[in-house]
Amino acid sequence: MKNIFIFLLLILMNNCSKCEIFKDDELSLHKIPYIGDNLKMNGYFYQSINGKYFSTYFFYQNGCILAAGGLFSTKTEMDDYLIKEFVNSQSFKKYKTAWGVFIAENDVIKFERWYPGSGGGLPAYVRSGHILNDTTFVITESYRMKKGKKTEVEQRNETYHFRQFSPKPDSTNVFVP
Repeated sequence: MKNIFIFLLLILMNNCSKCEIFKDDELSLHKIPYIGDNLKMNGYFYQSINGKYFSTYFFYQNGCILAAGGLFSTKTEMDDYLIKEFVNSQSFKKYKTAWGVFIAENDVIKFERWYPGSGGGLPAYVRSGHILNDTTFVITESYRMKKGKKTEVEQRNETYHFRQFSPKPDSTNVFVP
């Protein structure tokens, strides 16, 4: 009986590969080359709260974004992690949740990437906000696009700061065409 249940479950999962619940979200933003000068590109952006550093993001001229994550006590610790895990290793390239796209025009910034989900597919969320200067931006909203409409809208107050860093990890990946 157990084998029949497993067999039926496998058939159901195979037939549901076209079901919405198992599909990763499509990105609503499109990758376009960044030709502006309102954000520095020779490093990464990070958040800092109460002396902790986290949420590191690399932005690339080709319009891609790489989410490097992490939680660090010092900027040196953050740099060392990025060198070890993203410059000296290429293992991050196999994770779709590390990749996304961004748009920065005038004083508006938006980036969208996939996040780990709990229901089968990977949801994609947009974070949007305002560029204060070429080294600082503030994210004020997060949302998910479903059938052309904003859903799961949340207000944010996340300030990101720039840190010069070289060499940056390579931005080529198989997830963002």
